[in-house]
Amino acid sequence: MASPLTLLLAEKIKQNGPLRFDHFMASALYHPLHGFYSSGQTRTGTQGDFLTPVSAGPVLGQLLARQADELHAALGRPHPFLLCEQGADRGLLAHDLLQAISLHHPNLLSAAQLHLLEPLPALTTQQRSHLAPFHKTTQIFWHKDITSLPLITSPIFFYSSELLDSFPVRLARYSGSSGWQERFVTTCPAGFDWIDLPAPDDLQSQIRHWQIPQIEGFTAEVRPSASSWIHTLAQQIHQGIILTLDYGMPAADLYHPTRPNGTLATLRRHTQTTNPLALPGEQDLTSHVNFSELTTVGERNGLTTLGLVDFANAWTRLAAPLFQNDQPLPQPWTRNFQHLTHPAFFGKSHHVLLQSKNLPSDFTPSIARPTTL
Repeated sequence: MASPLTLLLAEKIKQNGPLRFDHFMASALYHPLHGFYSSGQTRTGTQGDFLTPVSAGPVLGQLLARQADELHAALGRPHPFLLCEQGADRGLLAHDLLQAISLHHPNLLSAAQLHLLEPLPALTTQQRSHLAPFHKTTQIFWHKDITSLPLITSPIFFYSSELLDSFPVRLARYSGSSGWQERFVTTCPAGFDWIDLPAPDDLQSQIRHWQIPQIEGFTAEVRPSASSWIHTLAQQIHQGIILTLDYGMPAADLYHPTRPNGTLATLRRHTQTTNPLALPGEQDLTSHVNFSELTTVGERNGLTTLGLVDFANAWTRLAAPLFQNDQPLPQPWTRNFQHLTHPAFFGKSHHVLLQSKNLPSDFTPSIARPTTL
């Protein structure tokens, strides 16, 4: 039997014609009742559909706490100091961050406020539950999105983990006989199928800007909401750091001729599936981040790019002082750290993009510094 979301999308296509893929993806992931993320079901961890750097354990939150405390100290310990996360899922990373601050960073604890950007009610409820132990020590606020966040005058440490890869993408496909086409979704007896239509001017402009190669059958993703996201964020922030943790690459690598099929991927129950149009709302849809887009738009709006660092280097740099202690680190901590940094796990596939605004000229975050062990 077809799922409720399948029936809703099929009816929408019947009434309005083929559906642009980014609109299909938005419904599949974020439909208020039936979307993959908005349904409230557990999607990450061993009991969900895929593992994330957060589900590996608390070390990521602990290392982010070290970076936040370093920034707070470099700015002279201002009060308040804002911690802000978007895409917090169930709130596990925020929990680990606040736990580490409570145990190891008393100066930051006395100044910190936590702001979570979350439009989905089911996830907001779970976040409130997971963060309940910290309400007595830390002010915690929820906002629907970046635009509902008031203009920020206090220094901010803004972070996200695997957020942008789930922003909906448009799909462009090149045909030698027809030129660039945009992929739409239509119905068929088995459910949904692709239909390619001539790419409109706005998509053609993106294709030219990123110099996507004209190779027969070459397929590429373009993420229209990424530019507006970093533009808005840059405008909202007066001073601070933005850390974008995700899998992706610069545009030259993302759209390289050796990557003719793009990066759109689907996951369900820890297995990569083959059909992005199947089971809308029941499988994850994801695509690699174009980090060049974030740096270009960010710099145009007053941000400074501090670096794009893979996980192996980023977390090793932050953890360097811990390795220099005489006391050996606990085995669970070491295993968690290895999950974050080993090339077979997240070490090379995931990166941290560091962007800043109005920071002291002599301050370089540890993540962006060469490692010295």
